[in-house]
Amino acid sequence: MSFGREKRLWLGFLALLAPIPLPFNLVLEWPFLFVYSLFIIYFLQRAEQGLWITLGNWALNLLGLAYLPIFAFDLRAAFSRGNAVTALLHLILFLLVVKLFSIRREKDKWHIVVAIYFLFVGAMATSSHVSILPYLIAFLALSLLLLGRFAHLHMVANADQEPTAVQPLPYRSPLALGTLLVVCLSVPIFATMPRIREPFILGRGSGSGGMARTTGFSDSVDLSITSSIRSNRDIAVRVQYADDVLIGDPGNLRFKGATYDRYLNRNWYRTLQHVDVLEPIVSPSVGRVFWMGSKDDAVNTATVFMEPLSSVSLIMPVEALSVHMDRNTSLGIDPGGAVLVPVRPIETVRYDVDLASRPTIHARLDTDPESDLSALDRGGLTDAIASLASEVMGDGTEGERIDRLEQHLLTQYEYTLDFLGRTGEDPLADFLFVYKSGHCEYFASAMVIMLRSQGVPARFVTGFLGAELNPIEDYYVVRQQNAHAWVEAYTEDRGWRIYDPTPPDGRPTIAAQSLSLLLSQVYDYITFRWDRYVLTYGADDQNSFFRQLREQLQEFWSRVTREESIEPPADTASDFQSEELAEHSPSPSVWQTRQPLSLLVGLFGVAAAIMIGWNRRRPLSGRGAYLLLRRRFQSAGLDMPDTLPPLELQHQVIERFPGTADPTRYLIGLYIRESFAELQLTKDQRHGLRLALRSIDDALREHHRRQRQQRRQGDENLPTAA
Repeated sequence: MSFGREKRLWLGFLALLAPIPLPFNLVLEWPFLFVYSLFIIYFLQRAEQGLWITLGNWALNLLGLAYLPIFAFDLRAAFSRGNAVTALLHLILFLLVVKLFSIRREKDKWHIVVAIYFLFVGAMATSSHVSILPYLIAFLALSLLLLGRFAHLHMVANADQEPTAVQPLPYRSPLALGTLLVVCLSVPIFATMPRIREPFILGRGSGSGGMARTTGFSDSVDLSITSSIRSNRDIAVRVQYADDVLIGDPGNLRFKGATYDRYLNRNWYRTLQHVDVLEPIVSPSVGRVFWMGSKDDAVNTATVFMEPLSSVSLIMPVEALSVHMDRNTSLGIDPGGAVLVPVRPIETVRYDVDLASRPTIHARLDTDPESDLSALDRGGLTDAIASLASEVMGDGTEGERIDRLEQHLLTQYEYTLDFLGRTGEDPLADFLFVYKSGHCEYFASAMVIMLRSQGVPARFVTGFLGAELNPIEDYYVVRQQNAHAWVEAYTEDRGWRIYDPTPPDGRPTIAAQSLSLLLSQVYDYITFRWDRYVLTYGADDQNSFFRQLREQLQEFWSRVTREESIEPPADTASDFQSEELAEHSPSPSVWQTRQPLSLLVGLFGVAAAIMIGWNRRRPLSGRGAYLLLRRRFQSAGLDMPDTLPPLELQHQVIERFPGTADPTRYLIGLYIRESFAELQLTKDQRHGLRLALRSIDDALREHHRRQRQQRRQGDENLPTAA
């Protein structure tokens, strides 16, 4: 194979691979890519036969002039759509084809390589799906092979050895190792490089975090439109509970999204109003905490990862008492108690919530029919609907009357998504009096309007019902097909309460365990990690990463450099504390070896483990924090036998290092509370353990600094020889 022939083949293969993701990212049309690919395949076929075409300067000039009006029209259309990237990509593809068919000089191949890499940058910058990762690795490997082959051919050409057959690369193994090395080095570089607000250069395409996924749940409700959301298996929310025992049946988990006050012309309208939340707290460790209920009612916590939706709502468990945001942002709450953000999120949003043992509705009670916030708005109400409501609800307490209405809708009406032929002007009246069937939005709308006709404050609510457990990482997945509508109504004896008039066969269900579901959950796990630690990895995550890396390295170094090992307990096997310490203490022989190679390997192992999985680590326990405290003071020179009781250790520490008194008392107190009183620590207490360890580290550094300063002053005051 001649040098020119092989170079053309390598360039053609790379040019064919570079634009593949672009149509999937919705920034390049499939027909345009198809035509481009036909030209590249024709170029490869001619190159394989050694019959390539070389266009002259006159042909290049003619093609350039012919493309100018096309480019002007393309650019104008692109700006009208608000996206100039497509026109730029069209131009690059055109130039690349022209350059491939006009290679004459050695430097022409580098012009083509530059154009190919522009395409590659465009593909990467507009991609957000996890499948872009194998594409990146494949393109990287092929690029390294191309550059290596070009260098090899250049050396052979300088030696005047024109080959007659394909010359094997003598360094394919080093190139494969180089690809692996680049991939491995890219992880710490990605984790440490400065973050910007938007992770994409040219704009967001489709994928697991892109704008194309904002379908399904939204802030608008139109009863005249039949929803197809039940067939949408895209993920809307992921929820990880601190205590799964308290959540009950996953099929009954309910997540609130939006509430609606006014019904007009077949549509529900949402009154968006930002109001002051109760007890705002600012903490540098957890960000802003918005409390909507009493802290004393909290029995569980959960972390929520919400995908971009067509809504400004934060999807919240109905038991939520607070919202803990990682970033400082303003939040609002609508009249029905749904939590709002200022702008619609365009990426995965993470927030923590405190949960009560039962649903808590933080709605305002506005019974003024003239108010836009009224829970007694009479929109959509007709005499026929009011008469039916009065007949069904009958007499009795308000709670009993509401229950009768709910049961009437549950038993006398059917769930359906078949609305073929329904063209009535009043879909709600058709549902109640003509067809007596509909989907959840009809059932909830009818109940709200009928309750209001009888003077019962009520609101229409949308959200999600049910979640499937992903056993790979023990979190719950809420899909778009779990979208649901229900009712929140108020009575004096019950307060605000949830009512669901949709028949059970019309409510969202959880898929049974199967191989296809397991594969779907594996894929979900991969995309979740991609979204969480690549697409939405930001400055807050980076700060947390460096802080945690420092703590781990300090802990590792304290183990390596300590002077004395922990002696095994003697004749105290029955002592609970000694058994626990002996069980969790590291082997002295491991840490006393101190071979440089072992230390280097261990350091890189710790760093890699932190980068891959540190964010999954749970807060410290009292026992774990106590062991870390012992190691710190042992490294500081304090005698620390295994049989030393906690309170005696506290006494010796305070006597030797007075600056550590407060955090030491706090940490040992929580350790005794957890280990001996068998009381469960709260989330804030467990987080306080880590803060206490940081305070101890700072106090120990200050103690050692003062000691060094005193020694220097003592040396300066020593008499010198004459």
